[in-house]
Amino acid sequence: MQSYRLFLRLAARVRINWKLTSVAYLCTLLSMTLTLLQPFIFLQLIDKVWVGKQSDYFYPLLALSIGCALFASILDIIRDSLFRYLDIRTTLDLRNVVLDHLRKIPLAEIEKNGPGKFAPLLAGDTATMSNFVNRIIVEMFIQMVTMLVAIIMIFYMNWRLGLVVVVSIPLLLYIPNIFRNQLFRISQYIRSNNEQVGTLMYECIQGSREIRAFGLEAWERDRNEKLYKGLITKSTKETIYRATSAQMSTMVISAIIVLLYGFGSRQILNGTLTIGMLVAAITYFNNALRPIQTVNKYYGDIKYSEVAMERVENFLRIPTESAIKEKQDGMYSQKNAGLKQVDVISHDLHVIYEGNHILKGINLVVKSGQKVAIVGASGSGKTTLLKTLMGFLPITSGELLVFDRPLTEWSRSLLMKHVGMMFQESFIFAGTIYENIALGNLASTEEEVNDAAQRAGLKSLLDTLPEGLHTRIDNQGFQLSGGQRQRLAIARLILKKPWFLILDEPTSALDRTTETQVLNELNEIMKGRTTLISSHRLETIMSADVIYVMDQGKIIDSGTHATLIADCEIYKKLVDEKHHQTKLEVFTH
Repeated sequence: MQSYRLFLRLAARVRINWKLTSVAYLCTLLSMTLTLLQPFIFLQLIDKVWVGKQSDYFYPLLALSIGCALFASILDIIRDSLFRYLDIRTTLDLRNVVLDHLRKIPLAEIEKNGPGKFAPLLAGDTATMSNFVNRIIVEMFIQMVTMLVAIIMIFYMNWRLGLVVVVSIPLLLYIPNIFRNQLFRISQYIRSNNEQVGTLMYECIQGSREIRAFGLEAWERDRNEKLYKGLITKSTKETIYRATSAQMSTMVISAIIVLLYGFGSRQILNGTLTIGMLVAAITYFNNALRPIQTVNKYYGDIKYSEVAMERVENFLRIPTESAIKEKQDGMYSQKNAGLKQVDVISHDLHVIYEGNHILKGINLVVKSGQKVAIVGASGSGKTTLLKTLMGFLPITSGELLVFDRPLTEWSRSLLMKHVGMMFQESFIFAGTIYENIALGNLASTEEEVNDAAQRAGLKSLLDTLPEGLHTRIDNQGFQLSGGQRQRLAIARLILKKPWFLILDEPTSALDRTTETQVLNELNEIMKGRTTLISSHRLETIMSADVIYVMDQGKIIDSGTHATLIADCEIYKKLVDEKHHQTKLEVFTH
């Protein structure tokens, strides 16, 4: 019943291919039927051929036995192939369910928890759940039907032996439940610990530079030891519980088999049972035992599946972002967008996230074709404002118009088509340079991708690579320099051809020389486009049409560089600090 409820919960999450599933289960039933015929065939061989000396039955019964075994094997191959396909398909469907929700929850939730929190959901938990649907449930179905038929056959041959079997089965079914609660708690602990291990392994690789630079190898080993200490203890306990449960079942089974042999032998001597019937009854009893052994074997896996399902369901309960729609509908669909003017207007905009008032009364106007800069000290709210404009954070109160429409009335797909964003560090996907650039416009041709790469300043890099655009790069593009990664991101923007650019400190991680080169390339794509930029680069800020100064989540002043230098103390202080930093950089170089 518990497994059935879990199956229903899973079935509600994925699309089950009932046609293939039905064929697979039909093969299973036919194979079981043929397998369960074998003890009855052996009964006839023993009683009629070996004991009764009726040799005419030998070859027909032998041929029937071989035929049943052969046909059952063919059916098993078909069944296993179908369930393997369904397993992969179910895993993919479950991952798509998780991935779709991951794309809808607030980015802040992902950034807060990091990859170690969500990666196991996509990799481990979905595979565990699929394994439950397409392997564990199948095996339990096979064994339960086998047990039912086996008991019926034993009763058919001798009702007294049937009673012995029926009385013993509840005891064998009870044994796995003895450690049920302990196994569930341990499964939860191990799953949570594995999540921490995943995060730790990620840090071990990503933090290699700092670990070596600060001589933290001993600290790293100690941290690993502490984390694995609890895992070793709990895993050992889990093994003990499982082994104890299995051995208890084995001892009870051995005792029942001895009892059946003794009781059956007595009936053979009394003439109420044949040798063939006793052998067949013992064989059927072994068939009836397999389900119980299967329950013991898979009990821990079922608990893991429950934990995985619980984790996935908890994840799916995370509220999705409400800042923007996910589907196109209504009057602002792609068909009748008809966008001409590019404006961003916010009025008394407030954002409260997880109890923190991060944006306070923001009033902002970005007119079509303008270059608008946002400046402020670290933590002043610049990046938060840009994320809000992209719909990554929900608006608590106030008004935000993007392209003359309330942000909440836009579909994400349509808005993202017309807005291009460049981050402080652009993410590079595993694949070729061509594939990474083409993400800007998946419908682009190779000629267009190559043109975008040339305009983004990647020519010198591509000339050094034997395979040029089709050179493979690893996840996050570690073979590329910071400047090359940002140029690749610029090439994406060139392909995308957005009407509105949002640039979030696009050169903050670059050295001064590379920064100048990248900014020159950025200036090319900013021409004729509305641009909102957060930057520490003075030349970029000074050339903006309007500059907004932020402090502690508020816009405290706005104007041109000249007016702000004269009237805004915070802006003047930021400029002075940047002049001083520039002089130091020139001096140190």
